[in-house]
Amino acid sequence: MGVRLIDEALPLLEAVAQYGGVNAAADVLGRNASGISRQIQRLSAELGTPLLERQGRTVELTAAAEALVRAAPQLHAADEAARMAVSDAADPSVGELRIASHVFAISSIVLPALHRWGTVWEHSVWRVREAEPALGQRLLTAREADIVIMPAGPHAPADDHPRFAVRRLVTEPADLIVPRGHPLAVREDEVKLAEASQEPWILGSAGQGSRQEILEQCSKAGFTPPEGHHAQDWTAVSTLVASGLGVSLMPRMAPTHPGVVRVSLSGPTAPVRTILTAVRRGSEQRRLISAALDILTTTAADAVASQQPLLGLG
Repeated sequence: MGVRLIDEALPLLEAVAQYGGVNAAADVLGRNASGISRQIQRLSAELGTPLLERQGRTVELTAAAEALVRAAPQLHAADEAARMAVSDAADPSVGELRIASHVFAISSIVLPALHRWGTVWEHSVWRVREAEPALGQRLLTAREADIVIMPAGPHAPADDHPRFAVRRLVTEPADLIVPRGHPLAVREDEVKLAEASQEPWILGSAGQGSRQEILEQCSKAGFTPPEGHHAQDWTAVSTLVASGLGVSLMPRMAPTHPGVVRVSLSGPTAPVRTILTAVRRGSEQRRLISAALDILTTTAADAVASQQPLLGLG
């Protein structure tokens, strides 16, 4: 099977199997259904056997297609190993790495890591792009990213995912942010999240990741936050809080407005967030990717320990 078909057609066949049909896969992937069918037909021609068959109004996988889907993880791993061998044999210190990261990690983790990278791996470059967690697996599969940084959650691959290797980058606490002069800002004893249950909250809009994170953390603390204003961008959230319009939760590494105070939370419901990296399984053995993962891990730990991003936005 050609490399192009492994890269392009086989993931589409896997998506058809995973989502229950060509149209369903097209909806999830944001692709044209006829284009997916054409790619799978090319793969059928390459293999000399049908992979899709019509059953009434639906299209189903043939027995050969089901066998190919079961073998797909091994095929992808072999492809990845071959690419790694060629790359590292040529010159393991030269190459380009594509890093896709959720916005929160670009300034606090990726850019400091990139500066460290440049002092050691001067003949290798990073290409950084912002990407929502929902796009992470798709970018890896399409080889549009070599490393994806995302929070643990519904869009992150499982630890035992056959296609992707997942690594914990860092676990960071989330702080309650309140305006200066707020009673919780001057407390010297321990503060629990539930003590903010009657405050107006700054939340993201429906469907936004930060909103769901806050709702889940507040639910664990036993309350539903009263909704005040809505913002997704951390700068906007922090500015609204500084203006006295409500409170919110802010990851430790996110920068804050000078007019807010971070309140460290305690107790069993104190919120934390785990940040992950994901790569194509097998590629983590490539020298450049392994080194990049190590530098990202060290940088993330330093960012949380030093609280450097807490210097603020002002």
